[in-house]
Amino acid sequence: MKQRKTTFTRRSRLCRALIPTAVMVVASPLVLADDNGGEDRFHFDGYLREEVSVNAKNWQDTPNYNDQGKVSMARTTVRVNMDFKVSDAVTVVAKGRAAREIDTPFLKHLQGMGANSYRGKNLTDLYNDVDLREWYADVKASDRVKFRIGKQQIVWGETDFFVANDLAQGYDNVWRSFLEPANEELRKGNIILKTNIDVPEANGGIEAFIRPGWDRKRDIGTEIDVYGGRWSSQPYAGVDFRKIDPYAWHNTKADIDRKTGGVRWSGMAGDTNYSVSWMRTFYNAPIMNPSPTTPVFLLGIPGVRASSGVTPTGATTTAGSAGDIIYPIVNVFGATASRYVDMADAVFSTEVAFIKNAPFNVVAATSSPMSQFIAPGFDGWKTKNVVAAMVRMDKNFAFTQNLLGTEKPMFFSVQLFDKWIQKFDQNDNLLYSVGWGGRAKRHSTLVTTIFDLSYDNGRIHPQLVLGSDVTNGGGFYIPSVTTQLSKNLRWKVEYDGFWDNGYAKTVNGGVSASDRTTLFGYLHHRDQVYTSLTYQF
Repeated sequence: MKQRKTTFTRRSRLCRALIPTAVMVVASPLVLADDNGGEDRFHFDGYLREEVSVNAKNWQDTPNYNDQGKVSMARTTVRVNMDFKVSDAVTVVAKGRAAREIDTPFLKHLQGMGANSYRGKNLTDLYNDVDLREWYADVKASDRVKFRIGKQQIVWGETDFFVANDLAQGYDNVWRSFLEPANEELRKGNIILKTNIDVPEANGGIEAFIRPGWDRKRDIGTEIDVYGGRWSSQPYAGVDFRKIDPYAWHNTKADIDRKTGGVRWSGMAGDTNYSVSWMRTFYNAPIMNPSPTTPVFLLGIPGVRASSGVTPTGATTTAGSAGDIIYPIVNVFGATASRYVDMADAVFSTEVAFIKNAPFNVVAATSSPMSQFIAPGFDGWKTKNVVAAMVRMDKNFAFTQNLLGTEKPMFFSVQLFDKWIQKFDQNDNLLYSVGWGGRAKRHSTLVTTIFDLSYDNGRIHPQLVLGSDVTNGGGFYIPSVTTQLSKNLRWKVEYDGFWDNGYAKTVNGGVSASDRTTLFGYLHHRDQVYTSLTYQF
């Protein structure tokens, strides 16, 4: 993508690069205010982790190649967390992570098919990373007011797997998809000024943040595998879509330099924890903004014209011949609540988010050549107000101590998540995602459950996680066992399995306009066996 080459931009980049140093310099004079009486002011921890995943099934979209039993990931990760208490009022924090992967035969095969070929790089370049994921200073201005300044993560929400209010930042779903249980490993940090103001008179407090727009491109939006890698979706293994529709970062509807932010009130009402919030943020799913012209490779087809018949939104042209990928900015109004209910001996939680003008790619009555011959969804996008809601129950069941011999009651959690499109009209032909023809429905409901057991004084943890798309069919199941081998060493083995209600097949190199594939059809035959060995220090 063509970048702006102005003096302002170069200076801006220099300023952004110096921000971590500036935060430390501003904080350092405060060390003179209090030497903490010689107490230990420096804390250091982290982990060393080895992860391996193996394909459990043969993919349908890698012809003449047997994927089953092939190693899809062999990853070494070092995570380091450091914090330094400059004074009673100031603490400086840095969190870094370095990851390196082995170029397995399976990854080489995907690369040979075209994965991550947009800039001619190796597929492992997509996964190898050295990154200062968070760096910030915590400043206590008074007993009531605290600031956090720098690159950080904002967590607003109560849901597992599928988010409603937790939209302040995007996620990196490229190397591990949504299966990583530790959200902080996938969530992207942003440069933010955040303040917390305690209001004890009202049994609550205010949390507000502003993101000034100084972030790297890679730190914006929820990133999915459009690169043809190991978490690419059926039938797009080995397809790097950036060759025809790269990212665009300065669309007027999705400009990463624009300020975003939010404010939340959290409090207690009797025995109920609650919060209400508003935020202006980037939508958590990428949207295809189509090109007004037809790509050259389609012009030889009879009846195909140079004009695609569609108009991009927020720009007159697009970064790629077929369009570009953007993250439109939306407003989210949210509320959460949770409390223990004595009658059920369980904790109940709920979350509601009103997403104003949520974007959806569409299929037009008269489709563009890209939608007709390559994949549905290159006909533009529309916005609809959406209500995302969640209810969850967390409960311990003691019967497992006698029935299954657990050392303590089994932890059980069930969650229902629903997206409700307002003023729904099926003639709008809204899609769940560009690339597949599954039409969005008025209500899209998913249910997830967690069964967590404990043996041998907590050293052995079997777990079963289930999820089902009630509206469209399909789901996932993840049985796992985590064993604490020693004080610092943990070993986990799990199976990531999926089932679907139909999946997309290519016809003459494209996905038919009659396709109706939805969420779990994207993961057809993507089952894997996963194991990790983690040494914590």
